[in-house]
Amino acid sequence: MWQQWVNAILGLWLILSAFLGFSASAQTTNLVIVGIIVAVLGFWGAGMKK
Repeated sequence: MWQQWVNAILGLWLILSAFLGFSASAQTTNLVIVGIIVAVLGFWGAGMKK
């Protein structure tokens, strides 16, 4: 259960890190897209009842 929350937080970190100025334009787009996917799947997995 806690693993999904960690994935969600890491996904949000990917999104935020794209705007810290450490990457080029194409990398920023990639970080945002991958971050959204990871965060959504992490929150979705954390919300599922087992």
